[in-house]
Amino acid sequence: MKKKSLIQFVAVTLIAVVFTLLVKIIDVGFVSSTKSAVGFSSVNIPFSQKFGFNPFFYKISEILGYCAFLVIALFAFIGFCQLIKRKSLLKVDKDLYALLITYVFTFALYIFFDKVLVINLRPIIMAGESFAEPSFPSSHTLLAVSVLGTAISECGKIRKKIYRVTLVMVLALLMASTVLSRLFSGVHWVTDIVAGVLWGEVMMTLYQLVSSLFYKD
Repeated sequence: MKKKSLIQFVAVTLIAVVFTLLVKIIDVGFVSSTKSAVGFSSVNIPFSQKFGFNPFFYKISEILGYCAFLVIALFAFIGFCQLIKRKSLLKVDKDLYALLITYVFTFALYIFFDKVLVINLRPIIMAGESFAEPSFPSSHTLLAVSVLGTAISECGKIRKKIYRVTLVMVLALLMASTVLSRLFSGVHWVTDIVAGVLWGEVMMTLYQLVSSLFYKD
């Protein structure tokens, strides 16, 4: 199990890294509206021009984005309750620590792409801003896939099938809705969304890897 999880983590990470590099060097085109450049321009620019900024989908994506933070808060509350009841950090469920590690790396990844390695900028300049902000990968997509995805994995602990299946469907719907609404909101390039999914998958495989290290096969 540990070996399989490690292989999956390495494979998905390599795919995400390669895609990130390709976005930086393949088919780079100039964006006149923001005076910046974007890779895969023959796909990104026409898509952006066709759909443009959509206030409705943007608002929906912003609202759905809070779902990830609610899930994080829920797991934090569960961990806190276990700590109070069991009176020891060592007795808190190990998978909650795996989630914590995953969330820390997720936010670190966001900071890295936002402050250190800026791949490209938004296709538009947001209201109230004087310049286009970094947009790769889509942070809403990254959070939706990594947080809601790991939450789906946690649903496997629910014994009653009806509850388990229902919760998985709700989380999957929230994830898909967040990704799609962000795509059609017009504040990201297509490749930003794809990267958000890929790097979110990296965080999910990281969670599986850490979990496998915590528990014996």
